[in-house]
Amino acid sequence: MTPFTLKSIFLVDDDEISNFLNKILIKNLALEVPVFTASNGQEALNNLEERTIGATGESITPCLLILDINMPIMNGWQFLEAFDKRFPLEIKNNMTIIMITVSEDERDVIRATNNSLVMDYFHKPLSEEKLLEIMINYFSISD
Repeated sequence: MTPFTLKSIFLVDDDEISNFLNKILIKNLALEVPVFTASNGQEALNNLEERTIGATGESITPCLLILDINMPIMNGWQFLEAFDKRFPLEIKNNMTIIMITVSEDERDVIRATNNSLVMDYFHKPLSEEKLLEIMINYFSISD
């Protein structure tokens, strides 16, 4: 897979503190791209649809989407299922989805590994090292 040039980052997590801290990590790595947030999967779907399919004319993809598993209204697994059904292949192919969670359940790791939409899986908290690893592995950014 050829690395993409990152155009945006989408943080999907109901924990406002995690979103705040992750924005600081992104700023510390000097990733000068728009950062969007959503507090649940439904909000994320609506926001993505508006920004990728809507009439804004501005594409936010290729995009890094950092997805929590446990959220109210629509959790990460439900988001992935709805995302897969609602979005065309062109958008899915330009979205790098990384799951991040506090879950210690081995079934979540297996489920994430077996999901073709999920590129990687990390335990919270996100760190500069993990974020840099994501940038190096999936985007045309080097250390």
